[in-house]
Amino acid sequence: MMNKLLMQLVALGLVGTIASLAADDFPKPYSAPCTERENVFEFTEKPSVKNLGNDRYEISFAVKGNCDVTVGVIDGDGRVAKHIGSGVLGANAPAPFQKGSLKQAVYWNGKDDLDNYIKEPGKMRIRVMLGLKPEFDKLLGDGGPKNLPGYVWGIACDAKGAYVFYKGQGSHGHVGIKKFDRDGNYTGTLVPPPASMPEEKLAGWSYVEYEQGKKALQGPDGHDSFARDGFILPEVNGKKTADCQPGIYGDRLFFSSAGTSVAGTAPSLLYSVLTDGSTELRGLKGLPLFPPGASHPLPRFVTSPDGKWIYMIQIGMGKGNVNQSPPAVFRRAIDGDAMAQVHIGDPKKPGSDNQSFNDPKSLDCDSQGRIYVCDYSNGRLQIFAADGKHLKTVVVDRPHLVRVHAKTGAFYVVHTARVQGQSVGRITKFKSFDDPSEDFHVDNLTAAALALDSWSPKPRLWMAGEISYVDTGGAGGTGPGVTIWEDDGKTLKKFNDFTEDATKAAGANYVGRFSGSSVGPGGKVICDGTREEVYWEHTMLFDIRTGAFKGHVKYPGVYDDTAMDKRGYLHVHLNPGFDNQGVTRYDPGQRTYNSGEKVFYYPEIPYDYGVEIPGCYSPPRKGALPVKDQPGAKFFQDGIGVNMRGDVAVNCNIYYVPKFEDYGKDAAMSSTAIKDMAARGEYNSTIGNKYAEYERKMADWAKRGEEIYSIPRRPGHPLAGATIWTFNNNGELKTQSAGVIGMHIAGVQTDEDGKIYFVTARPKYVGDKAFLAGRTGTFGGSSWGPEKAPFTGTYVKSRDKEVAYLSLNTPIPLEPKPPRPKDVVDGWIEGAEWAYAGASPIVAGGCTCPTMRPHLDWYKRTFISEGYRHSIGVVDSNGNLVMHIGQYGNYDSWHGPKSKVRVGGDEIGLFLPRMISGTDNYLCFQDWGERLAVLKLNYHAEETVLVKAE
Repeated sequence: MMNKLLMQLVALGLVGTIASLAADDFPKPYSAPCTERENVFEFTEKPSVKNLGNDRYEISFAVKGNCDVTVGVIDGDGRVAKHIGSGVLGANAPAPFQKGSLKQAVYWNGKDDLDNYIKEPGKMRIRVMLGLKPEFDKLLGDGGPKNLPGYVWGIACDAKGAYVFYKGQGSHGHVGIKKFDRDGNYTGTLVPPPASMPEEKLAGWSYVEYEQGKKALQGPDGHDSFARDGFILPEVNGKKTADCQPGIYGDRLFFSSAGTSVAGTAPSLLYSVLTDGSTELRGLKGLPLFPPGASHPLPRFVTSPDGKWIYMIQIGMGKGNVNQSPPAVFRRAIDGDAMAQVHIGDPKKPGSDNQSFNDPKSLDCDSQGRIYVCDYSNGRLQIFAADGKHLKTVVVDRPHLVRVHAKTGAFYVVHTARVQGQSVGRITKFKSFDDPSEDFHVDNLTAAALALDSWSPKPRLWMAGEISYVDTGGAGGTGPGVTIWEDDGKTLKKFNDFTEDATKAAGANYVGRFSGSSVGPGGKVICDGTREEVYWEHTMLFDIRTGAFKGHVKYPGVYDDTAMDKRGYLHVHLNPGFDNQGVTRYDPGQRTYNSGEKVFYYPEIPYDYGVEIPGCYSPPRKGALPVKDQPGAKFFQDGIGVNMRGDVAVNCNIYYVPKFEDYGKDAAMSSTAIKDMAARGEYNSTIGNKYAEYERKMADWAKRGEEIYSIPRRPGHPLAGATIWTFNNNGELKTQSAGVIGMHIAGVQTDEDGKIYFVTARPKYVGDKAFLAGRTGTFGGSSWGPEKAPFTGTYVKSRDKEVAYLSLNTPIPLEPKPPRPKDVVDGWIEGAEWAYAGASPIVAGGCTCPTMRPHLDWYKRTFISEGYRHSIGVVDSNGNLVMHIGQYGNYDSWHGPKSKVRVGGDEIGLFLPRMISGTDNYLCFQDWGERLAVLKLNYHAEETVLVKAE
């Protein structure tokens, strides 16, 4: 029946029409009257300028289609003196453009952006540009693929090369996998998989269908990928695992979850990915490893040479976060659902006899299937037959890693030795099982990760790190990056050093490894549009045009966000928990350089209406904005924005709710994940202590007679959470709580008209459903469900100078409710001019460290992270969609047209761009905590015309 119908449609020529209608019905991030540009970029009348007298100039032109148009007045150096406007033409064209017209006339008053008359307007030029066309420009601080983010989590080798797992530091670090040949040359990134991988080889990854037939790959838990931390592999990220000794057999790489750990309770599962970057459903779904309650955040695996078994040492976390291993070797079939069983030893009984262990640390197999076990506290290496029978003991002081050569049978042990009464790291080579005598040893070498290349002409050891750990603060590793050591028969000689190569590749612009984590204050990107500079993580300064690293920057205090105005001033939002309530201002134009500390210092520029606040590792700040933000339990605030003049919009999180203390505490605690953490069994008492500290601080303020701000009580308004305050550029308060949003936001901006822009942690409704509900699923698996929607935030512009979230679930009842469908999940945005869906990453609740920062440029265009589709959305000041920049791509697609794996289209591969900023000429963003990228803001068509004096 279906085939017959299809044939009829083909005969009628309606298949394409129906496909087009289906695409038109697909949920869009904007709502009417907002629209999107037509991709037609051609002038039908070139720009002309007419002097109307009295400092009034008419700029006229005409275009072929309703594309986006950008108009500015530029000086002789090409700098924009006056931003006239930018937007999508058509029925919803923003000011100053005429609606519904392809022929335009806009006007200039002879002034610059700061409202100063230009002395010689006749020497200025008018530039009209059609069709924003960003292109990849450069990476800043890039050390190449050997500059592995975070620390090395594990290494495995086979005949095809080496597989290096790396992990970001802290509570939000992700794990990825890169492949190198045996000489250490980079060959490709396996996880995330390359953009060229066909869909049938992506089984187990989830996806979001963001446009008709277009699917964006995400991790098995898509929410963890695009809404939270950018996690891609399952159950190994953040506070779950410290490191892993991966197993490898054939084309499969094996690793596991942590089971129960400081991150809470989780299933004990064995995972796998394939060595070409493809995946299987079973590999990412996981096979059962141990019963519930098992703990192995530092698992050690090895496969039997026949591929039937995988052996494991189950290193867990003991008291005081000390690594402790059940004294046993476990074994499970490499496939099937049967859990691992004890193979050697007794997990409940340490011992020193030949069938017992005391804190085993590592294991390996030789080509005969014999099992080598580092019995750390017994000071020995134990060798067993495949059936578990003890064969030999080799005395080794505190061994913790072992690798056996697949061809010669020689084995290498990383252990601790005593030299002149001091403990030193040592690697000892033993000849073979038949003759387990020492061949040689090398002192002052140690490793947390070790793999052996048995296929190179001379044996090569791949090593990295010193110590790996995981605790309530997250996971991390110390020590060097990857080094390769070649065995010349007498000693080990360094063959390759990844850090040395990365440092050489970056030269003077090397700033170290990227974090592999991009949450909270870390990873912030702020551009200085007057100097074409960019600040990375607040402290590192780059020249955007040249890519040169200019140095480190220091200004006093502990701060969360910064913003730049067109006067070149830097506005700094302090952290009220670790510092004081306040926004301070500095002038990079008066910077001084301390050659001893090798840092730039900026002088404070007090706001005229500012107040003095105490110093924090510094003298008192003389003129800070008197904001009323409260630390709650999380301390940090969520954004500051300034317009070109230097007017300020700043987020103030408020948790003090008199007579509704539980409501305020609930808001404060939910913003730090305590409820979520408790539900998952991972409560971190230090966060609770922060809230207690906040309560003490509030009590101290009250005793001193200081005002403690609370949100005014209005029907339907939240009484705790995010508010937005606005100030004039002289520091005078404009509107307290101009925005009452509740929960948390992700960034705030303001324009020259006093409108405020922000991201709320509430999905936008499209019709009667959340944006993209039912458009999710798993490759090779099933849909998440017809009502399941990817969690994304909503980007909002205020209609006037005040805006508020309204809900039926607030202490002050909302009566009557607004006479329209809900704007976002569970409520309405009162005072919104428009709302744009899909802002991500942003979380619904719990720990709000995973966040983003959109960029509002001086043409009033917003660049918004769209993690759900691996892109950056661009909207004009009327909410029209200009374009989506980029598409899915891993490291191999991060270099534009010169990428190893090209993505087509605009050739901009993205994974999770969180923090975005820019200038008139460039867009800068941090992507997945692994790179700082620069795009050049080019256009499809451009014309300039001299103003001319009359």
